[in-house]
Amino acid sequence: MNTQQKSDVSFLDNTLNVLWHATVWVLTVITVALAWFVATERPYKAGDTIGYNLGLVGGSMMLVLLVYSLRKRVGFMKNVGPVRHYFAFHMILGVLGPLLVIFHTTFKIGSLNSRIALYSMLLVAGSGLVGRYVYRHIHQGLYGRQTTLAEAEQQLNESAESVQSILSIARGIEEKLENFHSYSVSKLDGTLARSWRFMTLRMRGHSLARAVQKEAWQALDQIGREKNWPHEELVAQKKLASERIFAYVEAVCSAATYATWVRLFALWHVVHVPFLYLLIITGIVHVIAVNFMY
Repeated sequence: MNTQQKSDVSFLDNTLNVLWHATVWVLTVITVALAWFVATERPYKAGDTIGYNLGLVGGSMMLVLLVYSLRKRVGFMKNVGPVRHYFAFHMILGVLGPLLVIFHTTFKIGSLNSRIALYSMLLVAGSGLVGRYVYRHIHQGLYGRQTTLAEAEQQLNESAESVQSILSIARGIEEKLENFHSYSVSKLDGTLARSWRFMTLRMRGHSLARAVQKEAWQALDQIGREKNWPHEELVAQKKLASERIFAYVEAVCSAATYATWVRLFALWHVVHVPFLYLLIITGIVHVIAVNFMY
């Protein structure tokens, strides 16, 4: 793939990313507006037809979440479709289910059993959001397969090769990038120091990338004047330099933090699964209480 093709792919990815975030924000605003309307105007009650059906559908969605776990663990289901499709389904229902249940409550907490069920659901939903954040650091795309450490290191090597053309245009760029790479993989004494580096590495990297980008742009301005580049050529060169600088820094961060993200994902899974079972039990108790005890 040549430079122009890579640039076109990058532009398409950025456009889709912007559209995705814009859609999420629009849906969020609509949801907040509806929540305000339901909470203030009370157009229905939890026990009414609308409220009851919202709770029934939302609860059923969260029960269907178990299909993802069954797909991974039950023998006869292991070959029934790609896991990523089940995970996509799991993620979508994990958002819609709790949302419908919250609307079912009309944002008003009632009896003890309903409070316990609601808190359990919020616990599972919050745990899922945390897991989603951790998940994206070790998987390819939203529903892609898990990357390996070797792949992360290969991406780093490829980014290091692509950034070589940038290193020669400004003095000091190579040293700054090498120092950052050395810092990211150096052995640190103490859990606190390692944890601090893990939490701040990307922030440091982005700050460095912006500083290096500024130096590269200044150097390219000088080269452009010397070689009498047209404006379009200068803009293209600056864009390419920025992409390679930020890609290299991101590759350094990904390779350096990969093992920690894998450990965090494993620990999260140990916690999330019991939360899910707790939700199922409390949900069943709530349904029984509502339908047979009142």
